[in-house]
Amino acid sequence: MEIILAKYYKKLVFLGAFALTSACFLLATLYLSGTLVKVVDEKNHAIGVERMINLSNEMVKDYDIIFQHTNKLAAYIEAHPNDSLKQMEDFVKTVLMPRDLTSFFNRKNTDFVYAYVIAPEDMISVTYPVSKTNSPDIAFFNDPNSEYYLKLAKNNPGDVVVQGPLISPRNHQVLVYNRQAVYVNGKYWGYVGLCADFYKFLECVRLNVEDELFVYGIRSSVFKGTSDFIWGDNKLFKRKSVNTRQKSLFFGKQRWDLALKVKEGNLASRYFQLFYAVMFSLYIITLVVVMFFVKTAFSLTSVRTYDVLTGTINHDTFTNFVNEHLAEKDKEFGIIIVELVHFKQVNNIFGYKTGDELLIEITKRLHSVIGYNDKICRLGAEFFIFLDNIKSAVDVEKICSDIKSEMSTTVYANNYAVKQSVLLGYSNSIEDGRELKNLLHRANEVLDTNHDKFYKDADEDNK
Repeated sequence: MEIILAKYYKKLVFLGAFALTSACFLLATLYLSGTLVKVVDEKNHAIGVERMINLSNEMVKDYDIIFQHTNKLAAYIEAHPNDSLKQMEDFVKTVLMPRDLTSFFNRKNTDFVYAYVIAPEDMISVTYPVSKTNSPDIAFFNDPNSEYYLKLAKNNPGDVVVQGPLISPRNHQVLVYNRQAVYVNGKYWGYVGLCADFYKFLECVRLNVEDELFVYGIRSSVFKGTSDFIWGDNKLFKRKSVNTRQKSLFFGKQRWDLALKVKEGNLASRYFQLFYAVMFSLYIITLVVVMFFVKTAFSLTSVRTYDVLTGTINHDTFTNFVNEHLAEKDKEFGIIIVELVHFKQVNNIFGYKTGDELLIEITKRLHSVIGYNDKICRLGAEFFIFLDNIKSAVDVEKICSDIKSEMSTTVYANNYAVKQSVLLGYSNSIEDGRELKNLLHRANEVLDTNHDKFYKDADEDNK
């Protein structure tokens, strides 16, 4: 298990740094995005509340025009109950319908007034415009569905009773019907009415189903409150969300429910896109910095632990490693010392670059003959090899033979062919004990013997 961890240690550290950085940024992004959502919601809440207040005030202000005109017509009849129908029609035509410029620019217009009705003894006698006298829209005042509102008007003579919005049976316009009972000298005289075009009324209060910032909905009961008329987005009345703003307004005896929500439009989307783009950019930059830091840390550690040139472990690391393994009583070990003969001359004759490449090639050849768990340490022109878990002393001698065989062939370094000789010294824990100093002493004795023999043979060859 330790061997596997050591093999993948570097990769695991890089993977851990990547995972930790990613997790931190993910949590930070989730936290900050949640905070941003709250900020946007609070901003939307403030905007929605402000818009709802303004909308309510505008609707009440403009709807007061309907009440005022109906009251004026009722007051005129109460004051002139004996006037002819023609005089009543002229009053509507000259007093209630025209608009002066001052009123127009103050938005006190009556564009949404569809028609006026005068019904003495509940029989419609005057309609203005005259063209609507026989229309089904006006006849709705006498429809059985409106009897409830007629009784309501009679029982509440001081109120304007609102019914609707209702879809016109004639042209499918949406109309709001208003009725007010007229009493003369305490006796019921009849009623007056006004039809308002619902959509034109909404235009006067500058209200559409959607605009740049909001989505709207209006709900109002019709037919004794047994059903609701929905304009706009019906889901606003069912959604339980902080973005939903609801308010109720009373027009006479009629309640209208208003709702709006701030659109999740392009502006908020752009904010979130910018936020995620910034967070992703910071994530990439931080990830690069962290990976560079980890790589630098490994480089500094490697300088202290490994020989930069050959990749072999340094002397202290080698010594600690060997001592730890020698303490394992159930294994046997071997030490080999490899001395490069006349290596200094290679540097002097061919240059240090050639010497460096020669050391790298020799290290490769040594690794090719030793086991995966064996370790190499280089000190100058000497290599120390620790053989892990040998079976017998012959195993050490076999490795030495393989090293000699590998080094017998010419080494090519920096475009030079170099014949590099080596001298070997070796020992093993089976015959020489488990103390590192004893093993090194025995290996150096063998090395000295081979050293003397090598130079003696060389002298004889020269003679």
